[in-house]
Amino acid sequence: MKLSRRNFLKITGLGSASALAPRLLLAADASDSADDIISVFLRGAADGLNIIPPHGDSDYYRLRPGLAIAPPGNEQGALDLDGFFGFHPGMVALLPLYQSGELAVIHACGSPSPSHSHFEAQDLMERGLTGNSGSFSGWLGRYLDYRMDDSFSVFHALGMGNAAPRTLAHDASTIAMNRIEDFSLLVPEAQKAETEALLQALYAGDSPLENGARDTLAAVDTLAAADPAQYPPQNGATYPDTGFGAQLQAVGQLIRADVGVRATALSLGGWDTHQGESATLDNLLPELAQSLAAFHTDMGTEMDRITLVTMTEFGRRAYENGSAGTDHGHASFMLTLGGNVNGGRVYHDWPGLRDQDLYGKGDLQVSTDYRNVLGELIDKRTPGMPMELLFPDFDQLQFAGIYT
Repeated sequence: MKLSRRNFLKITGLGSASALAPRLLLAADASDSADDIISVFLRGAADGLNIIPPHGDSDYYRLRPGLAIAPPGNEQGALDLDGFFGFHPGMVALLPLYQSGELAVIHACGSPSPSHSHFEAQDLMERGLTGNSGSFSGWLGRYLDYRMDDSFSVFHALGMGNAAPRTLAHDASTIAMNRIEDFSLLVPEAQKAETEALLQALYAGDSPLENGARDTLAAVDTLAAADPAQYPPQNGATYPDTGFGAQLQAVGQLIRADVGVRATALSLGGWDTHQGESATLDNLLPELAQSLAAFHTDMGTEMDRITLVTMTEFGRRAYENGSAGTDHGHASFMLTLGGNVNGGRVYHDWPGLRDQDLYGKGDLQVSTDYRNVLGELIDKRTPGMPMELLFPDFDQLQFAGIYT
């Protein structure tokens, strides 16, 4: 059988990110009991004002007379959290986790960057920067580089999707996959040993491509030996029958299979609600909330060492537009879930929604930089990591006690 670099990705079926990533030391047992961090990016600019409606602020209803979520107690009204903020009714699956103190909400948060470009704002947030100059790596990738030692397995960084996300870009390999069952050599079983031997010989050098290819082959072997399919959802967890639900279920299987996952990044898109926002949120929010709740149930006591955090590139304009939607805005919200979270609270420095309080053309002000939320998480998980390594252009971190 003749193989070339051109058809390596076709044969493995693994996606370009995993095969082209830089080298990872493959020493060490994959088994690891260290903490896991999961980053969920809500791509498209999720509307924090309707997902976490400030029903105690009368200006919210002034600015959104047709789009605002009704106050608690009304039909399809907000699910009250603290007397001022609530959940959109589509978030009901997360209410018990908030009430039990395992889920926290951070409002009026985001990036200080004024960009309203999805691509630019996502790229900057995933890199943990406010300007286009600076590090290519992602904020979570830099955390991994700081923690890196010989105990890290080839599966230490996991990106769910077609390619490894910028969030996880770092000095070692990131494994990218859509589905566990597709992460294998796409050849008949009888030819797998021969194919793998030929690939190992083909990529015997020390270039980034060759090192990354060997890491990918090692990941195939690791996954086959661990057999994550033997770990169906536990504790009665039922994931939504959606792509995002399936990806979170796969993350749970890989964690339970103990292949050495340290950090995971995945995305849920579709949040660009210029028109027909109510219908969009009615569809997306149950998928998000039910998936996160199912993952929490599935993991059980494993959640004591897992922290999951959501973010979005920017929010939506404070006032509704003429198409029953909202245009690109500024501040939005974050969620953080896990056993080390001081939950049951909405963390905020509420800037208000009066006309004089709005930012730019009419946006909710960013009063909490998202890097404070992520920086506190990393500081708690890895005491002593210099924050200037994590966020090279941010030196004003202020922690709010979100994590224990």
